[in-house]
Amino acid sequence: MANTISATLAAISQASAKTAFEVQFNSLQNTLIKRYNNEVDKINDSSTTTHRVESLENEEKQLLAALPILEQYRIGNENNNSQFEVILEDLNTLRSQITNDNNVTADEVTAFTTLRDQIADRVYNLYLYVHPDINDGNATQRFKESLDDFKALTPVVGTLDGDNAGLTDSLDTFINSATVASTVTQNTITTALDLEFKIQSDFSTIDAELLQLTYEESTRRATEIDNLKVDLGNTLRAISLSFEINSQLATQLNQGLSEPVPPAGSVLNFFT
Repeated sequence: MANTISATLAAISQASAKTAFEVQFNSLQNTLIKRYNNEVDKINDSSTTTHRVESLENEEKQLLAALPILEQYRIGNENNNSQFEVILEDLNTLRSQITNDNNVTADEVTAFTTLRDQIADRVYNLYLYVHPDINDGNATQRFKESLDDFKALTPVVGTLDGDNAGLTDSLDTFINSATVASTVTQNTITTALDLEFKIQSDFSTIDAELLQLTYEESTRRATEIDNLKVDLGNTLRAISLSFEINSQLATQLNQGLSEPVPPAGSVLNFFT
């Protein structure tokens, strides 16, 4: 009878312990999950490449800011270059009007001054463009500074080498200045294009590195989070397994306290 009471009390104690464990296990599980979520947040907020990413992003911003300025400079010089083509063509026409022979007629004077003024207006409307990374030697500015001397070229009726001595030399000087300015403008266009391509190339290189860093950082975070999941699972399984072992041991001990009951139909039932 004493064994039966002891077994009953042990069974009740075991059942109570199991219930208490389940409550504690649930509380512990919630605590571990909360701790896991906090660690995940820390991992997501952390970065091993912050300084490098910030540096690359700043470089990208500088490149993006530089590109439109460079494009505007190139387009402006392309417009000037178109004007230079017309100016040089008109200057060659102007020179041929006055140098076809040694005589300068009234009609030639009129044609010369009319075309001269048209050229002067076109030169006046040339724009001056400046870029810190491109040196154009101020060729266009120096060319425009000679405009007043060009506008003062006015032939008179008479002989070219006598009454108009020095006219062609002055005109040739202006034409040479226009040619130099035109050539420099074409060179600046090419240089600007090269710089634009370099900026685009540098931007692509930086963008590719940023993508690589982002991928590597994402992979690192995912690996750390997966490791946390494994640790959490292992911890919970270890606690659960420990309880199951202890519970089975308690069950075996309880069975030892209980009186053995013969199976139904056994001959031993006649003696109980």
